[in-house]
Amino acid sequence: MPRPIRSKTNFSIYHVMIRSVDGILLFRDDYDKEQFLLRLKRYKKKYGFKLYAYCLMDNHAHMVIDSAGADISRLMHGLNLSYAKYYNIKYERRGHVFSDRFRSEIIDNDKYILQASKYIHKNPRKLKGWGKKVFLYPYSSAPIYLGEVKDKFQILDTDFILKLYSEKNKKKAIKEYLDFMLVPNSEDEEKQIELKYGFENQKCEYKSEKVVIAKDIEPDNVIDFVANYINQDRTKIKMKYVRETTEAKAISMVLIIRFCDYKTKDVCGYFGNITQSRVSGLCSLGVDLLFGDDKYKSIIDDFLDKCS
Repeated sequence: MPRPIRSKTNFSIYHVMIRSVDGILLFRDDYDKEQFLLRLKRYKKKYGFKLYAYCLMDNHAHMVIDSAGADISRLMHGLNLSYAKYYNIKYERRGHVFSDRFRSEIIDNDKYILQASKYIHKNPRKLKGWGKKVFLYPYSSAPIYLGEVKDKFQILDTDFILKLYSEKNKKKAIKEYLDFMLVPNSEDEEKQIELKYGFENQKCEYKSEKVVIAKDIEPDNVIDFVANYINQDRTKIKMKYVRETTEAKAISMVLIIRFCDYKTKDVCGYFGNITQSRVSGLCSLGVDLLFGDDKYKSIIDDFLDKCS
């Protein structure tokens, strides 16, 4: 039976759901959950999306993702593939880790984003021992929202949801958000929520008032910018095996994927038909440089200023 066409835009907010194949444990221990969140952080940097809520259970996970111009299918495919490779190597297995492709629902208004986040943050009540301390579960974004813990992985964007309660008073916003999550749903509401936020439903669209980034920048413009920024010969950046331009090439690849709407295979062709594994390795280096090296800490902002 053919798959249904996924309803999506590149400027929507999604409730994303992933689950394991055949009921296996997707996360066998806390270390697995941390590895998934580390990969989520890396892909967040690579694609520039925003994460408004998440919860990792034993055999599934929920996230609220603002695509911010990124292709949700592309970024989720990369994230799931990266984790599946780690999982299969660690547990000496082969085959699929995730059940089919990820599921997603495009959230269509402020009320639904709050309801989705509430559902996600209450998920741990299903885990033994967490029923009475559901909002303290460490692999959920709830304790970060409530100020119980710091954002260890620096992946959560809390302002969007909290500002729905108060633009300027964060303490007031946190209190009102907690009050909202503590209000129990009726039995009928619970049934409707399960139908809406379970793994079956896919519909709606939500653009809200968020800022989006255009993805129509030409890759040649990226190369020109990086060449000038790092003082490199632009023709050498595109050459296959020039070691002196490795950093420039790595940074260029990340910017091209993020702002030019290029897939990995497109980048392979653009840089002279290099392999996908080579592109993946260079992109990893590029992410590390862009977000870990002070020399490049303002390059993304400078690039966007130049292109705006």
